[in-house]
Amino acid sequence: MASGLGSSERLEPIGMRLSSITWPFPFLVRLGWATARVRNPDPATARGKAFLLRGNALVFSPGMGSLCRRLRQLGIWAEDLRCVGDRWVVRHLLAEQRTGHRCRPLIFIGHSCGGRYSLYAAHALEKAGIPVELVICVDVALAPPVPANVRKAVHLYLTQRRVYPARPLLAAPGSHAVIQNVDLNGPGSPASPRGLFHLNITNSAGIQQFILEQVLDAVANPHEN
Repeated sequence: MASGLGSSERLEPIGMRLSSITWPFPFLVRLGWATARVRNPDPATARGKAFLLRGNALVFSPGMGSLCRRLRQLGIWAEDLRCVGDRWVVRHLLAEQRTGHRCRPLIFIGHSCGGRYSLYAAHALEKAGIPVELVICVDVALAPPVPANVRKAVHLYLTQRRVYPARPLLAAPGSHAVIQNVDLNGPGSPASPRGLFHLNITNSAGIQQFILEQVLDAVANPHEN
């Protein structure tokens, strides 16, 4: 089992875990107790399990706490995490796999480096044969390819008036994941780009509503691979 996490880490380009410098500890990565302020549903009866990974430092991704709260209220087990919480997620899910008490479908929502780490976690879970129903990335740069155990991946990102190099998601070799890249500056954007930038993007009501709709569709119509 440990080899899965190691494989994930080897996928990361040199320097891509720089955010771990701000929180190098493998503990105290869970934030939902303070940010969601709603108890998690029982995993045995929850509609699914969602992991929300923030961008670097606590000041990033301010909307993740409210998203976590709304998911819990909708009967989905959800946890608001620091971006480096991907390692905790993998350990948590591997432990679930060993006990046989698994909550499905699995969903990742990651902003900035949290989106990158969500995909690293998905790669580690692929090694363990654990499917991921949905990965939602929000304004992510240098994202690794979407692995074959992910059924659907969505990337919401800004393209205009910026230097931050967010790019479309691509599938890894052998992956048949459904990939939806959404240019928030383009036609059909779920949110007005006016006043929207990297640090406030998770606070957008339109972005949050789009994410909730994607998650609700995933738990209502799971197609785990």
